[in-house]
Amino acid sequence: MEKTKVQAYFSLSNDDDFPLDELTKRMKIQPSRTTKVGEPLLLNSARHYFSTTWQYGLGYKETLDVDEVLMPVIYKLESKVNDILLLKKDYNLVAKFYIVIQIHNGLSPGLAINTRASKLATEIEAVFDINLYAYPYSELE
Repeated sequence: MEKTKVQAYFSLSNDDDFPLDELTKRMKIQPSRTTKVGEPLLLNSARHYFSTTWQYGLGYKETLDVDEVLMPVIYKLESKVNDILLLKKDYNLVAKFYIVIQIHNGLSPGLAINTRASKLATEIEAVFDINLYAYPYSELE
């Protein structure tokens, strides 16, 4: 039976192309994912990415506590405020924190944005983008 999962990640993106390797070098953080504008969404797909994006996150975790996945991302980025602000200016980037929740069997995590997380988001002018996916209840076997 599927369990509720949560992931959180940070992204820097824009609708144009920018040097992802340069961003990685300046951030001194290995991204968990990157995309380039115009690349196919999936192998042999007719649809393409509409932006270039650099992401850092740790993937999904079975949890009912959003802080378990959000705060490690926040801790990693807190010392990078000046770097992020310069990169945003240099490449006209948009900063976002994504929280993605997959709800299974009605088990929904509590969602409160920690003061430390909101402080960092304010400093780097990032928004929180929260996505909820509620799946139908599984029948008991």
